Amino acid sequence: MAGFFDDQEREDRKAYKRTVAYFVAAVSLVMLLFLLVIYSNTKEKQARERTKRLEEKAQQEEIEEQKLEDEALGVGEHNLTSEDLDFWEMYEKDSDKDSKEPSVAAGNDDLVDRKDRPQDDGERAVSSNRTDSDNSEEDTDKTRNNRRKASEEDDDADEAEEEEEKPKEKEDDGKHIKAQAKGENATWYDIIKDLDRHGYDLKTNLSMDEDNLEYKDENITSRRGVDVSKYQGVIDWVKVKASGIDFAMIRVGARGYGSGQLTLDDNFVVNIMGAKAAGLDTGVYFFTQATTEDEAVEEANFTVGALMNYGVSYPVAVDVEWIEGDRARTDELTPEERTDLVIKYCDTVKSFGYEPVIYASRDMLIAGLLPDKLNDYDVWLSDDYEPQDGTDYPYRFSMWQYTKKGHVDGIEGDVDLNLRFINNKEK
Repeated sequence: MAGFFDDQEREDRKAYKRTVAYFVAAVSLVMLLFLLVIYSNTKEKQARERTKRLEEKAQQEEIEEQKLEDEALGVGEHNLTSEDLDFWEMYEKDSDKDSKEPSVAAGNDDLVDRKDRPQDDGERAVSSNRTDSDNSEEDTDKTRNNRRKASEEDDDADEAEEEEEKPKEKEDDGKHIKAQAKGENATWYDIIKDLDRHGYDLKTNLSMDEDNLEYKDENITSRRGVDVSKYQGVIDWVKVKASGIDFAMIRVGARGYGSGQLTLDDNFVVNIMGAKAAGLDTGVYFFTQATTEDEAVEEANFTVGALMNYGVSYPVAVDVEWIEGDRARTDELTPEERTDLVIKYCDTVKSFGYEPVIYASRDMLIAGLLPDKLNDYDVWLSDDYEPQDGTDYPYRFSMWQYTKKGHVDGIEGDVDLNLRFINNKEK
């Protein structure tokens, strides 16, 4: 019997231990779940606080940035009055518009259509719309006399106003020429009396058949040419020659207008060899962006070094241009400085036995350079406005680039076309 109780006691102890173990496990599980909930809530709260801090920081940065922009623009600190906001003065009067002709060189973006301009005299505008029949019954002799007198005074005022405007147009008298520098308005320049004129009778002796421009008189004839670079791609020079082209001006290289680095034109060698093999006379040109005399000499030496193994029968040109639509390292050069650099290039080329020439647009030659300092140098003029009517550039030039949209068999796409003027007496 005693053994039975002992076994029962052992079983009770085991059951007790199991119960305790289950209880401990349950309590531990509950505690673990509780801790997990606390941890989860804590992490979520920390995440919300971190997000809130980031949002507040971003808002503060945005406020500070807006303050800086407002300060730069002067927002909230202006002293404008209603008089400062009177924008009617930007429009020309009708009499101003009538006395001025639009200039091709200046462009017409600043001209305002007559119908869009306000009347400069409201009372005169009203009276101009009245008719005799509207007022015949109420007009007395005194009223008519007063109106006639007022009309005469208006006419006198208009004539006086026109007289005041005439001096502004006196520049268009054959003694001045209008040109426009980069970033500036068109300006009238004196035509310098002592400089050599070109002497071509362009109105009489020019003839044009499609793209083909020709000049011919008893003393001077013209030869047709192209100027090319890598941008024309692969050229069939045999076809170019067969199409009636006599010479080619080939780009030898350029200086980067931003980087200032000298580069050889990718197609220079193949172009000059192909043109010479086809029987064309050849010359070269270099696109300058020199800002110092040392750079101008460097460009000239680079040009001569590249062409000396091939030889040329036409001039070596320095290509002087403004970079439109972008900033360039030469933008700050004055006409005096630019002229001196061009002369330095030409003199260096000439010292090697080559014939230098200055390539530039009419605007550059007039507004960007000093023509009186270049009278001893040959000019290759670029002017493609209505070439069949000639050019208004007055000074001496020996070559003329008359279009940038020509077409020649053997060259895909547009190509620049040129005339070379030949004096028959000097052949």
